[in-house]
Parts: sequence; structure tokens; C-alpha cells
Amino acid sequence: MQNNSSSLNNITELNLALNLASDMRFYAFSMMEITTENGIVLKNEITKTVHSTILKSGHETFSLQIESFDIELKNRTFSISEKEFLTRIAEVNDNILIQINDLGQIQKLLNHKEIQQRLEEKIARLSKSNVGEKVEASFQYLRDFYKDQKKIMLDAKNYKQYGLFLHALHGKYTPETSKNRTVRYLNFMENTVVNIEEQAKVKKIKINNREVEVAVSGRFIEPFYESMFLKSMQQKQITYTENDKINLDKYEGDFIIDIDSGILKNASLFIAFSFGNNYKKTISYQLNELKDADNN
Repeated sequence: MQNNSSSLNNITELNLALNLASDMRFYAFSMMEITTENGIVLKNEITKTVHSTILKSGHETFSLQIESFDIELKNRTFSISEKEFLTRIAEVNDNILIQINDLGQIQKLLNHKEIQQRLEEKIARLSKSNVGEKVEASFQYLRDFYKDQKKIMLDAKNYKQYGLFLHALHGKYTPETSKNRTVRYLNFMENTVVNIEEQAKVKKIKINNREVEVAVSGRFIEPFYESMFLKSMQQKQITYTENDKINLDKYEGDFIIDIDSGILKNASLFIAFSFGNNYKKTISYQLNELKDADNN
């Protein structure tokens, strides 16, 4: 290890928790999905600037406000009107205020009414140029979804949203400790669900920088809905054989956390998935602190 790194064997216990009065900083977020279907490559990219504000509000209690700016969607399969529709809907979540504990766990959504009001404003704007039964069904689905605080908070923990912030990696670690949790994905293939068990371990501690690097890996767990993938492959007319298997080829992440404050500095997660030779997908999530911004 480098001189500013401490051997994990010399660390008997490390307690990662939020320990601060306040913190404000900017991040750059990106998600890149690259799908190969029968040799055709499709790319779906989301980029945005994110600002987080954390304020201590009580004993082991904090308010966390996450704001998104400059959301950009790049996907050649979407028309201009579809991009406009999806971007406007994404803006419903561009300012979320939640109560968390010192382990970063969500306790309460604090601006539910404001989020619902923002949704109605977006629907009013979009309804001027988007009409039809499918559009109305989408609006009704969104209204039903945003009525439920639990659904909003679960969605916030999705890596496409703010899951890299709400990473569930705080807590006590020893050299032998690993933290496990189940994560559900809907974007490996259309109309499919997979359950993945994530395992997190401390990989490196940089004493001089007061940082810890937590490595995350993952594997498929039951229930596994193989029939969903078979049906989707048939609908998409993607060729496969009886010997082809659904594989999680790679699932690796790294989270850099400030040891003293418990604040996340940078995070990345890379996923590679395949079903035979004719369907492959990679998903990359990145969250990087903007050090040249006006951070405290």
C-alpha cells in the first residue's frame, strides 16, 4: 500500500457515520447504458449536476436536500418530443428533501406536497402538446405513484436517482466485516426484474487524506425470473440457444467516504450483463465531487 494508506490488519474497528453540523457540495452524476442486440449498439445516457445540503437537525438526525440541475438525456431511439416528455418528468425529482439518521438511512420525506405540486405543474405543461389515451394513462400512473411516499423514497434509492448518495454503507467495519443488502433492478432488459445481493467491504484506508474506500460486488439471488427474460428476448426477436445462460458478468463498485464526517466524495458502479452472444448490456454509474465548485 502507499504511504498514506493503512493496512486493514492494523484497524480493529472503523465506524462510518455522519458526524457534522452542516455540509454543502456539488457533484457531477452520469449514467451510461450500452445495449447490444443482435449486433446493434444502443446507448442511453443521463448526465446532471447535483447539489447536496446536509444539516444536523437533532440527535443523530439530519435533513438532506438533493437538487439536480442541467439534466441531459441522450438516446437516439427517442424522438425530440419523447426526450422533452421524459426530461420534464425527471424534473419532478430535481429537489427532494428527506430526513435521515447518522447512518444515512431515510426516515421521512419532508417535501411530499411540494413534489406533488411540481408533478401537477409538469403535467399541465406537457398536456398542451401531448394528448391521447396513453398519455392520460401515464399521467394517472404518475399521480398514483407520487401519492405514495414509500414509493418515492424507494425510487430515490435507485442508482438512476440518488442511490449513490443513499448507499447504505455507513456503519461499523472490521477487517472481516462485509455488509450485505438486496437491490432490485428493472433496467437489465425491458419488462424484467432481477434481484442482486450487494456485498460491501473496506478496501483501503488513506489516513493522510482521511478517506476510506469501500468496494462493492454483487451476485444474482432468488427469486430469479428467467421466464421474463425469455419472453422479452422472443418479443425483441433476439436469437438465443438452449445452452445460452443469463449471466452477471461483472458487478463492481467503489465508494470514497470521508472518515471523519461520513460524507460521500466519489462513487462508481459498473455492471455487465449478458444473455448468450446476441444480448449484452453494460451500465455505468458515476458520481464525482466537483472540487472546483463553491464547496464548503
